[in-house]
Amino acid sequence: MDQELKAYLDAMESRLNKHIDGRIDTLSKHIDGHLDTLSKYIDGRIDALSKYIEGRINALREGFDGRIDTQNGRIDALSERIEQVETRLLTEFHKWASPVEMRQRTHAAAIRAMDAEVEALSDRVTKLEGERPA
Repeated sequence: MDQELKAYLDAMESRLNKHIDGRIDTLSKHIDGHLDTLSKYIDGRIDALSKYIEGRINALREGFDGRIDTQNGRIDALSERIEQVETRLLTEFHKWASPVEMRQRTHAAAIRAMDAEVEALSDRVTKLEGERPA
């Protein structure tokens, strides 16, 4: 190959490399721009989705909190009703038990008195039988 051709080919290779490097730089910048745009779009969509999910979670939490508060109120009302029923039941039982207890004490006293009389009569009978000749 002659020198002139070699120099021409070397210059052409150099121009071709510069042209290819320029195209690569242009494509790189173009791709970077698209990636940046795509990244911003995805970030925006993710932020919007995060806000939507957060809003839904907050709405569900508020709904559950409201339901829990409602149930707590119902439990409190039921507790009060149960306490009122217990109080009435104990009051009625006490009203019934007081006369029964008084009757029991009266009966117990009467039985003790009768036991004392029977004991006294038994002693008198024993003395009378003991004085009798056999």
